[in-house]
Amino acid sequence: MGNNLTRRAKDKIFLCKENGGTDLNLSSCNIKKIPKVILRFKKTLKKLNVGKNTIQEFYSQIEKFLYLETLIAESNELKETCTQLSKLEYLTYLDVSNNILSVVPNNLKALITLNISYNSIQSFGNATIVLPALQELFYTHNKVSIFPTEILELRTLRILNLAGNRLNYLPDEISHLAGALVELNISDNIFTSFPTPIATLINLETLSLSGNNLGTLSNHFTTLSKLISINFSNCSLTSFDFDLSQLANLQEIYLSENRISQFGSLTCTSLCSILNTIRILDLTNGAFTQVPKQIGWCKNLRRLLLGQNQLTKIPGELFLLNPSIDIILIPNPLEYPLGEWIKEGIPTFLRNLKPYMKCYGPNCTVTDLGSELKAMAPNQFTINAFDYDNQPRVSGGDDFKVQMLLNGTNNRCDDGAVSTPDESTSIPETSSKTFPMRSSLFFNSIECIVKDNKQTKPGTYTVFFNSPQTGSYSLNITSDGLPVKGSPFFVELN
Repeated sequence: MGNNLTRRAKDKIFLCKENGGTDLNLSSCNIKKIPKVILRFKKTLKKLNVGKNTIQEFYSQIEKFLYLETLIAESNELKETCTQLSKLEYLTYLDVSNNILSVVPNNLKALITLNISYNSIQSFGNATIVLPALQELFYTHNKVSIFPTEILELRTLRILNLAGNRLNYLPDEISHLAGALVELNISDNIFTSFPTPIATLINLETLSLSGNNLGTLSNHFTTLSKLISINFSNCSLTSFDFDLSQLANLQEIYLSENRISQFGSLTCTSLCSILNTIRILDLTNGAFTQVPKQIGWCKNLRRLLLGQNQLTKIPGELFLLNPSIDIILIPNPLEYPLGEWIKEGIPTFLRNLKPYMKCYGPNCTVTDLGSELKAMAPNQFTINAFDYDNQPRVSGGDDFKVQMLLNGTNNRCDDGAVSTPDESTSIPETSSKTFPMRSSLFFNSIECIVKDNKQTKPGTYTVFFNSPQTGSYSLNITSDGLPVKGSPFFVELN
């Protein structure tokens, strides 16, 4: 085999021969060139790994490996790849990452995966790229500052990884890749705003912009209905308030290392649309002071990372999570006894949260509401609160919003969205309040007051209203944006 080969290399060659000569692994064998002795496998070799050596150039007779499909030469000292690679008609995988290349390997007509990360390829040099079958391009950490437009001609590309470069924009023409592209990674670049051309990539499933100083996000990503994973970690975000209802396939959300104190109302409400899909939620090392109870409704959640925030309380709804969940809650300044419960293990901790659950709108009921009520007179009905497990609430503090609209009214208003007062609030028998006038002689909405009965009949809420006119009304009752059972109701005021 030659005296210049290490014992490890000789053993690997012998092992390849014993196993039919199809797979040769010479990685970390301290070789400076591809040994000629492996030509004995030229008609059988399908996979060759010469990574983690000190090879400076490819073996000039590499073209003789007629059936080679995979070539791994990462972590060497290659300055260029030889033109003979183009004669490997079956080569589908090429990894030449972590070398000192300055030119993109080209004219590889069967190539599906190309890894040229950690090189010095700052541009494609205006060369015509002939990679007609390429589906995966890993082009990270090459100090690229101008998006190589040649990439836009790779219409079969499914994965594009440009992380760790110096990009601050994406061209509008990236839409040319929309037909096939399912994964885009532009993490750790120098973007200062969300690149809106991403919205044209309608088949995108994985999107990562972590490590860019974005400050704020655009809602453009919420239109990408096929998204499975989004990563906005370490993007200097201070808020996250987006309607996620169109992302019906979303499974992973990464928002760690930001300055977000809480989710916005749009996000909290729309979490209900992804309850059955979301599996990973990473909020670590942030500024969260509270997390929404809707997280507990995500029964398929398998990893919940909340450590290193400013949480003092945990919603009782986390009781509903699978006890086998991978959940990290510390360090956080949790109030007593939460910190003590954690010491007893996650299953015990989750079990102890049950009494702290709040109401779940679709399980709540309405009683004492007749279909025919009196105008110009006080009316009332009762909301009965139930939690997500359909158990009666045993304490107050739930938030209900009641909106009473004249039938046919399109301009929904917030007059009926009243915060729930407690029993110390005085509810007058009749109201002398001057009702707001709308664009006609009719009152399009009627104010409703919700009273928390936590001292006399906890878990129930009395709703008072007094209409100055007759008519047909719709009564919309919600909690956390979700309608209670039977809502909307239709009532007639005579």
